[in-house]
Amino acid sequence: MKKLFLLLILFIFLIGCKEASKKESPKLSELQITACNTAHEAGTCDSRLSEVGIVLKEDCCKDLEKCC
Repeated sequence: MKKLFLLLILFIFLIGCKEASKKESPKLSELQITACNTAHEAGTCDSRLSEVGIVLKEDCCKDLEKCC
């Protein structure tokens, strides 16, 4: 009975950790998405995007696969 109880607690803990790790990924706001798309289309990911400072080039690449 104790083993079953411990396995149940372990199972709940593992599921909780898995759900928490999914929530850690940052989501971009509409303004940041627009900045990424505009910079990608204009080819200014390395210059203008960093000057404006709304979003990082790495975030555009990671979340939207733009400016990579």
